[in-house]
Amino acid sequence: MKKTLAAILLFVAWSAQATMVKPMSVEELTSEASAVIEGQAVETWSSWNAVHSRIYTFTRVRVSKTLKGTPADTVVVKQLGGSADGYTQHVSGVRAMQTGEDALLFLRPSEAHDGTMVVVGLMQGHFRYSRDTKAGSTIVNNGVLGAEELQSNSRQVQPYRGSALTLAQLEARVKKAASRE
Repeated sequence: MKKTLAAILLFVAWSAQATMVKPMSVEELTSEASAVIEGQAVETWSSWNAVHSRIYTFTRVRVSKTLKGTPADTVVVKQLGGSADGYTQHVSGVRAMQTGEDALLFLRPSEAHDGTMVVVGLMQGHFRYSRDTKAGSTIVNNGVLGAEELQSNSRQVQPYRGSALTLAQLEARVKKAASRE
């Protein structure tokens, strides 16, 4: 049911040139992910799919910490969109990783069964790091411009702002949710 709803929302969003997401809690992201990792992007490249209808961006991520699952020392994350052969495909709600970027990622195997992983819930499963020098902590956020969320209780659509937490708070919630599985 969840996959069908997600597919319908993705199709509607794709055809409307916008991306709409149903907000997922950290606990839902953890449940849907086969791996939750912290790591750094060490290499990024883009290429066409076999029939030249979509461009995908691939990012090799060096795993520094595993919160769920047993991934290898490096994983390749596959995301829709990117630039190849002079063409660019942009997908709102997909957050491209930059080489050197540190992130906490909620991942599952790609449906293409090609050894790559995909981010759960589009950008919702991609928490970027920022340093709070005053507090001496690391803040993580999964918000991105260009995406909208559907409020389940009111059925209203609004910009998706994401969730801002300290890294320690996010790690604790993931570990607690993973321990319940």
